[in-house]
Amino acid sequence: MVFINSFLAPMVNRVVLLLVGAFFTAHSHAQMADPGLPPVSATVMSAQPRALVLTGFAVNQPVQVLDIDDIAQGFPREVARRLLKNRQLQVRTSPNLLSVDWQQDAPTASLLSQVGVAYGSQFIVAGEIRNAGTKTDTNLFGLTQKKTRAIEVDIRIYDARTGQLIAAQDFSKVVTGDVAIGREHVFGGAAFVATAYGKAINEVLDQVAELVSATIIAQR
Repeated sequence: MVFINSFLAPMVNRVVLLLVGAFFTAHSHAQMADPGLPPVSATVMSAQPRALVLTGFAVNQPVQVLDIDDIAQGFPREVARRLLKNRQLQVRTSPNLLSVDWQQDAPTASLLSQVGVAYGSQFIVAGEIRNAGTKTDTNLFGLTQKKTRAIEVDIRIYDARTGQLIAAQDFSKVVTGDVAIGREHVFGGAAFVATAYGKAINEVLDQVAELVSATIIAQR
C-alpha cells in the first residue's frame, strides 16, 4: 500500500498543479478583459500635471504706474502664486516679455516653441497692463473733486506645441476715492491690498488665476 501511494503521489501533484495553473490563467485573462480597469498608461497620463510659464507683462503706459511697485513682474508673480495651490499645474515664471523686440505683438509659433522648450512648459501665459490711469472730475464750481482709477488687463494663453492662441480675455475694474498706492508697498502685500486700488487689483488677480487654471486643465 505504501508503494502504491508513493507511485501515485507525483501524478496527483501534477494534476493539482495543472488545475491551479489553469485557474490563475483564466482569472488573469478575466481581469485583463474587464472593461472597468483602465490601461495603466491612460491613468498615468491623466495624473500628469500641466506645465505652464507666465511671462513678464507689458505696460502700455508706464507713467500711469509710477506709484506701483513693479507691476510688470508683480502681476504675473501673484497669478503664479495663486496657481501653485493647484496640484494639477506646474507653474513657472519668466522675467521676459513674450517678444523678441520688446513690442507686445502677436508671438510667432517659433517664439512660442522656443519659450516652451526653455521653460519646459506646454502653455504660455502673457499679458498687458493696458490701462491704469486716473481720472479727476470736478463739479460745476470746482469746489469738489472725484477721482476714479481703472485697472484694465489683457490676458492671452498659448499652446507652445501648436503655436495656437487658446484663450484671450480682458479684465477691468474701476475704483473711486483715494486711488494711489505708493511704491513703498510690495506688490500684492498686505499694505498693498489694504488700499482701494490695491484691493481692486487683487480681485482681478483672482479672476485671472481662475481663467488660467480652468483653461489649461480643460486642454487635452
